[in-house]
Amino acid sequence: MMQQTNRFDGVDPARPSGPGVPDSLSQVLDDLFDTWAAVNARNARLTQYYEMRNPIKDFGIAIPPTLDHVDEVVGWAQKAVDVRVNRSRFDGFVFRGESDPTLDALVTQNRLRQLVRMATRSMLTHGCSAITVMRGAAGQPAAKVRAFSANQCCMLWDKDADQIGAGIVLAGVDREGNASRYVLHLPDRVTVFGRDPDTWEWRTASDERNPVGAMLMVPLVNDADIDKPLGHPVLTPELTSIVDKAVRDVLRMDVGAEFFTTPQRWATGIAADIFSKPLVGEDGKPVIDEQTGEPVLVTDEAKKLRAYLGSLWAFTKDEDGDTPTLGQFPAGDAQNFIATYENDAQRFSGASLVPLAQLGVMGNTYTSSDALSASNDPLILDVQGINDGLRDSLWQVARLMMAVSQGVALSGLTDEQNGVMASFRDPSMPTLASRADAWTKLASIDQGIIGTRVFYEGVGLDQATIDRLMLAKEDTAQEIAYQQLFKENAYRQVFSGTTQSQPTAAAETMEDEGE
Repeated sequence: MMQQTNRFDGVDPARPSGPGVPDSLSQVLDDLFDTWAAVNARNARLTQYYEMRNPIKDFGIAIPPTLDHVDEVVGWAQKAVDVRVNRSRFDGFVFRGESDPTLDALVTQNRLRQLVRMATRSMLTHGCSAITVMRGAAGQPAAKVRAFSANQCCMLWDKDADQIGAGIVLAGVDREGNASRYVLHLPDRVTVFGRDPDTWEWRTASDERNPVGAMLMVPLVNDADIDKPLGHPVLTPELTSIVDKAVRDVLRMDVGAEFFTTPQRWATGIAADIFSKPLVGEDGKPVIDEQTGEPVLVTDEAKKLRAYLGSLWAFTKDEDGDTPTLGQFPAGDAQNFIATYENDAQRFSGASLVPLAQLGVMGNTYTSSDALSASNDPLILDVQGINDGLRDSLWQVARLMMAVSQGVALSGLTDEQNGVMASFRDPSMPTLASRADAWTKLASIDQGIIGTRVFYEGVGLDQATIDRLMLAKEDTAQEIAYQQLFKENAYRQVFSGTTQSQPTAAAETMEDEGE
């Protein structure tokens, strides 16, 4: 069954246990779910920041307790992730510059470009994500590709093999959002665990040998290092701390705006009951002060508001005959709030490499297009590093897709198949005109690249357009060949039909046409 809320990040990863789970897998399951439990809370917190659902972390000083429930949103954490995802654009696989129709069909059937985009977003948010390649069921591609976020999977790194040695994915949930199906991936086997909906007992749904000879689960990692081979998230503690401060500053700004709109006023020398009303008891009668015998008065906020909003004020003298005196407290300077918020944006821009203008703050004035482009250079270099890591992972994904679809082991792939490469768009995202100008100048030096797939990719055309162009060129070449063949046949017919006494004129005419 499918979960009613269509969310799979809030599922409690319950470990499969009981007589239906083989004892031989107990140790690896313990290791996986212990690791999953250790990072689950952190991943959920990072998801909150990406989805802009992080709560306000207040100091309890400047913000009144009655306002701590106000929802203030600062979307910078999502911006730091999405600005990289938008520049990292997977464009398919190529073999020595050429595409393969069979692999291209699998890419299309699996919606792999969209899957890679979603997996990249989770990878940047949490530090890693995973892609699995399994044999497709009826009605599915021959090699079915699935993507999982760090909230839906867990992996263990094998230092000796320099790759993951075990992994498990959440493959299904019930209507209440409880885990109902897991798939355990090991180098030599794939085991599926299912929970009985009636008894809630776990059982082994299938346990098959892995014929490919390699893990069918591939990690996508961001900024991996020796100590943390499964990567680091883009949302570092520094970025989340800046976002927390920005949320507090936005709330203070909104509270301050209320005082700008309705500055506080004061009045002296007015009767005590002008802004008061009698305190009413539970019996509906005014409460009487036992010492004075007068009704107990409490502040009437409605009277204060009517007096504040009224265009004409009239007050009587107090009991001592003093004339009322009115005044207004000066409102705070809004510029202080704005400067604080801009400082938050500058700190976030420096830490995340996101240009300041994309955070909603116009702090820089660019004197030329080159200066504007240079402001994106650090971000572009970072995305190029991200793409380099994704190329390695997607190379393994492509090999698994070919091996699974053909029913062979990875060792059975040809050298050409092992030479597959993942293609990405240029992260600098230049305009089509600028790319065409650069490649036209390059083609003037080496005219042999004109009309090749590499040339069209450099110009910035997508793979679908390039395929159509190459097909149109093939059709045009065939048409030219047919026309040439027709001319040659016509020449032979005319020449063979000419008498021996008059061959020269016809022959010379056809030769001129051929030239």
